[in-house]
Amino acid sequence: MLFLEPCDSGFTIYSKSGCPNCTKVKTLLKEKFLIHTIIDCDEYLLEDKDGFLSFIKEKSHIEYKIFPMVFYNVKFIGGFTETKTYVEKMLLDFEEMVIF
Repeated sequence: MLFLEPCDSGFTIYSKSGCPNCTKVKTLLKEKFLIHTIIDCDEYLLEDKDGFLSFIKEKSHIEYKIFPMVFYNVKFIGGFTETKTYVEKMLLDFEEMVIF
């Protein structure tokens, strides 16, 4: 099975149905008007869960089995909490750059 790669620009969210943190991260990025791509992983998990987890491990360079799985510009960020922290810092850095 072929898995969709993380996007070169913006956020890529690997998501699954019924995941509350997946919903939270999508809402966060939407509210902040940040470019993001959502990849629904339900089919991956049904058809080739082990293959998908190996793919994520190859892309993130760590074993990660918790949803959402978020990347920014192909770099692995983590789940909801890590993404929230990353976004807050990114926006703060941007504000400081614009102010000065």
